Amino acid sequence: MELSPELKMKQKANTILRALLGSEELIIRWWNSSNKAFDGNLPDELWQTNAGRVKVYNYLLDQMEAPH
Repeated sequence: MELSPELKMKQKANTILRALLGSEELIIRWWNSSNKAFDGNLPDELWQTNAGRVKVYNYLLDQMEAPH
């Protein structure tokens, strides 16, 4: 059974988060915490819409490319 495009995208997002945060606990916390980048909204809530998914995914890509 092939995964839906949304689920594939979520797996890729979690791979990025794992690289940035380092633990499953922090990934879960990130998805369920308000985020200034999203006007205080939860990333998990934004993920429920196509536009929100794009916004969250692009944010994560930007974080991977940002100099630290």
